[in-house]
Amino acid sequence: MKHRIAIYSNGYNGSITLKAIEGIKKYAAANDLDIHFYISFAANNRKPDINAGQLNIYNLARLDEYDGLIVFSNLLNNIPTAEKLCTQAKEKGVPVVSIGMKFDGIPYVGNNNFVGMKNLVEHLITEHNVKRLVYIGGPKEHVDTIDRERVVRQVLAGHSLELKDEDICYGDWTNEIATEYADNLIGSGETLPDAIVCANDIMALAVVSRFLEKGYSLPEDIIVTGFDHIDESGISYPALTTVDQDYETIGYESCELLYRIVEGKAYSMDVSVDSKFVAGESCGCNSEPDSYFNIRRREYCRGIHSKNKQASYFNRFMRGERNAILETSDYDDMKKNLRKYYLSNNDYFRGNFFLMLNKYYFEDAEAEDCEALSECYDADFDTAVALMNGHEADEMIDKRLRMPGFIKKEGEQHIYFFYPLQNLEYNYGYVVFVDGTYIIQEDYRVYEYLEKMEQTLMQFRINLRLEMVNKELSFLYDKDPMTGLYNRFCFVSHAEPLVEESKNNGKKAMIMFADINDMKKINDRYGHIFGDRAINTVAEAIRHIIDDDNTIGIRYGGDEFIVITANATRKNAEDIRKRIISYIEKENERGINPFKFSVSVGYVLTDPRSDKTVNDYVDEADKLMYEIKNEYHRNNTTDSAAKTKKAARP
Repeated sequence: MKHRIAIYSNGYNGSITLKAIEGIKKYAAANDLDIHFYISFAANNRKPDINAGQLNIYNLARLDEYDGLIVFSNLLNNIPTAEKLCTQAKEKGVPVVSIGMKFDGIPYVGNNNFVGMKNLVEHLITEHNVKRLVYIGGPKEHVDTIDRERVVRQVLAGHSLELKDEDICYGDWTNEIATEYADNLIGSGETLPDAIVCANDIMALAVVSRFLEKGYSLPEDIIVTGFDHIDESGISYPALTTVDQDYETIGYESCELLYRIVEGKAYSMDVSVDSKFVAGESCGCNSEPDSYFNIRRREYCRGIHSKNKQASYFNRFMRGERNAILETSDYDDMKKNLRKYYLSNNDYFRGNFFLMLNKYYFEDAEAEDCEALSECYDADFDTAVALMNGHEADEMIDKRLRMPGFIKKEGEQHIYFFYPLQNLEYNYGYVVFVDGTYIIQEDYRVYEYLEKMEQTLMQFRINLRLEMVNKELSFLYDKDPMTGLYNRFCFVSHAEPLVEESKNNGKKAMIMFADINDMKKINDRYGHIFGDRAINTVAEAIRHIIDDDNTIGIRYGGDEFIVITANATRKNAEDIRKRIISYIEKENERGINPFKFSVSVGYVLTDPRSDKTVNDYVDEADKLMYEIKNEYHRNNTTDSAAKTKKAARP
């Protein structure tokens, strides 16, 4: 045996995955196994080309190098892909187990939706006198949506009650549709149902947030329940009444079943684990002062300072990484700079991290993606960064497999997490985190880390392409092609002279930092075309306030902007800030986009007597802006509940 297994999962289900990992680790420790998680961020509401690039990560694994494969089929958010992955493994003679979805000829481990959901609905009827309830499911054709709806119907029928067709909504597992449905209930003017039963906690938390925002009380005005028992369901207020799928047991049972197949022992094709009803405050139970939920909330609050420090460090780390990449002129220089940066800033990933890139994609910046990346994960990959225990570790790359971490050491068990890097459907690399299950936790924002890295690497390649097209056209370096503002490379030629002019005059200069709120949510829900519209709207607002040579606007990167004004006063700065915000608000009122958005803006005034550099002041403005952004996130709890919020930066 090779003493390693591959597992395919989805990053949007981190809380569930963490529970499963506990069971998997128990089996791995008893049987000396390494675990390799291949994780995508495919979602039902993402664009097909983005999902394609995410799902490609499963092509990275070389299954003949594993004892077997476990597929979290119900979590991949793509049923055809889940079935294809299981079937292909079976056809190659690789033992495979499917979690959550049954496919012909594939051994299965799953949750018994019936037990937990039955007890939940029975509880609502018998303990809380619920007569009419609404059911919000995931995708209509999803097996869990169907199973949970069937249980609701059966229990209601047993009490001579009915789930009417008009009381069913299919919410795709996300918060947007569930929130819209809650708005419709509130705005209808009709009597509210007694309860809303949601097929997952994410939708339930979104519904709870909407009712609380509208002035309703739970459970006095309406009961809301979920399914999954994710971490946030227990620390939110009111804590959700929900169902725990016992993924720790599912994880253990999946490994045990897989190795019964590997060892040629008798095994069951169908293993079912009972779900467990969890009575919470959202139905009126367990609300005493020393309840389990209050204990959890106190524990969570004790760690708030640490979490905020971690978020601050994360954002400083990401900004430094961006600079390390974008301040270089070619691939080799970038790799050298990036390695140096990671070696001196490895606390965040605790010293165990790999970045693998298709170097030819960056060395031939003129090549189109469809040509340069046609081989996807069959291409050769270069070790851009390799750290183990905080030290460079090129020797940890197994050249035969073209990926790190395959050196199995007897008596040691390790977990590796593989994530894709993409530009739409094309993949140019991947990252690997070693052992730290912490990386799955929301506090570590691995999705945002990957998104920021992708944006920076794409900007790096664009910069290389621009340089290759024509080095003599300096405006290509000074102007951002999408917005027409200056780009971040214009500091020496444009920004610094303005600050120096003010200093020489004994006057102050203003440096303002602006960042779009919830940019990731706009991109994920509406696509990058509308994301670009938001960016261009901010750029237009900045151009609108530039009326003399004393002010310049800079697109600093992605959805970040800088405005610099010479010989400024605080009144000038406040006027500029208000005019930018007002311009965006007026564009929102026009309704030209299917969404409304806002920006967080912070600024500083320079001290002509100080020796601080322009970059020092930019850092100060950046910190002030993110204090404002933190306040925005605290006042917009729906994003937090849906786990789509943009990271708080220092």
